[in-house]
Amino acid sequence: MDDATRAVLELWDVAEEAVDGLAVADWTRPAPGPEPTVGDLVTHLAGIHLGVHYAGPDQLRASLAGARRHTALLLEGRAAGDRVLGAHCLDLCLHAHDLTTALAAPVDLADHATATVEACRLVIDMAPRLLVSALGARDATVRLVVRRPDAGRRPALERTVHVVGGRCTGPGDAEPDVVDIDADALLLLLAGRRRAESLAATGAAAWSGDAADAFVHRARLC
Repeated sequence: MDDATRAVLELWDVAEEAVDGLAVADWTRPAPGPEPTVGDLVTHLAGIHLGVHYAGPDQLRASLAGARRHTALLLEGRAAGDRVLGAHCLDLCLHAHDLTTALAAPVDLADHATATVEACRLVIDMAPRLLVSALGARDATVRLVVRRPDAGRRPALERTVHVVGGRCTGPGDAEPDVVDIDADALLLLLAGRRRAESLAATGAAAWSGDAADAFVHRARLC
């Protein structure tokens, strides 16, 4: 089994353990992100269309376990760089974060760095679109350096994006602005779960230049 597949299944385990321990009042707790409550988030993770009030906690727990098994089968044989694997890593990093944060026991995504780096591999592919969405038609060159915090913050991924008139082009001559950020921090930033300044205050992110500033403050995954 690929390391990233193993890591995403470990995040499923985090989610299942959290759901197994839910008390009655926990299902209606507010959750960060697009799902308004813990119950809605679990329903989404479980892949069913009935809400907690209709499906019931036991059915949701069973469906969640089934969704994990389905994910394991779907990811079998996939390796780093596979976009399906990257998408599942991105989803579970954010869902596990939202679920555990709602329960006041947030998972430390730095402990699941293989999954966060694989999710960031997918995000790196989206970097031109994200930069254009942050800048509009402005011309800019930004180097995105993604670090792996469980390995002394060594660079894990890097890409330089050059945009002209709202389009991604080949390498330019301009000295790039730089965004230097931990993998888990990048995911939480672009998903709107953490603010750039709070990440900078903990040393998880740094940036230089106007285009980099626009990226960390305005680029979002959705």
